[in-house]
Amino acid sequence: MEQQQPSTDKEVLGKGITRLMTAIPFLITGPILIYLGAGSDHPIIFLMPGIAFCILAVVFIFQGINTILDSMFKSDKKR
Repeated sequence: MEQQQPSTDKEVLGKGITRLMTAIPFLITGPILIYLGAGSDHPIIFLMPGIAFCILAVVFIFQGINTILDSMFKSDKKR
C-alpha cells in the first residue's frame, strides 16, 4: 500500500518566494550603509538604518524559508 505524497500548496509557496525576494534589497543596502557609516564623520546616520536593514533581511529570509517549508510539509488540516 503506497502513501500518496502531499502536493505543494502553490499559493503559500508563492508567498514564501515573495518574502525571499523582499529580503534582497535589504541584503544589499544594509551592508552598504554600514560600510558608509564606518568611514563617515557622522556614523550614526548610516549605521542605524544599516543595522535595521540587516535585521529586516534576516527576518524576511526566516519568514520566507518557514513559509516555503510550510507549503511543502504541512497537511491540509494544519494550514
